[in-house]
Amino acid sequence: MNKFAAILGASALVLSTSAMAKVEFADPVPNVKVDDVKTGGIGYEWTVTLGAHDTAEIVGSTGGKGSYEPTFTAPNFGWTHTTDWVALDLTADAVVEIQVSRQEGVYEKTVDRKDPTIQGYATSGAMLYPAMSVYTGWDDTSKESAGFNPAGDFWAEGLSFKAAEYSKFGETTITYRAMLKAGHYSINIGGVNALYCAETDECFNGAHGFKATFKASHAPGMHM
Repeated sequence: MNKFAAILGASALVLSTSAMAKVEFADPVPNVKVDDVKTGGIGYEWTVTLGAHDTAEIVGSTGGKGSYEPTFTAPNFGWTHTTDWVALDLTADAVVEIQVSRQEGVYEKTVDRKDPTIQGYATSGAMLYPAMSVYTGWDDTSKESAGFNPAGDFWAEGLSFKAAEYSKFGETTITYRAMLKAGHYSINIGGVNALYCAETDECFNGAHGFKATFKASHAPGMHM
């Protein structure tokens, strides 16, 4: 493919019960390129700040094979660049629920890889079999690599694997729920379409729309 899709910042939505919940279509620590080498860690697409009683929602698109590329060698069989990375800043201890589902009608801007001046618009696919990986910490120092481990630790400095959820039986909505301490977390949103789609199927390749909802609630006296 000679084009890549960049989600428009206008795709971000915020629903909040307080003034603390915040969604930015941005990396909390933008990458820097020096001598054609990009550093600054994972290229996060989103930054979500969440308090103990907040709800935030984002809408975007991610690679259908982003969490499972069958041509990659385990354990790094996820795509770093075609999946969406969320830098979650949890400002208080809370019970956190993250739900990811497929979404229709996600609008994208396309930019030609060979000639960036050639731009257009397109609609993402709507056949995502979602997956997500949860890590403690943010990575703002590593040099990105094409593949990552969606079910364990990998090259990203400062990240520690916590959990993974994916469409195990063809579900189009998945949910992660846990008691988390205040701090920084990295959430990867991808897809496992290769488990369900043949190479000739429309759902096998390309980017597909998703909606992710982040909810935090306080549990009195909870032990973390």
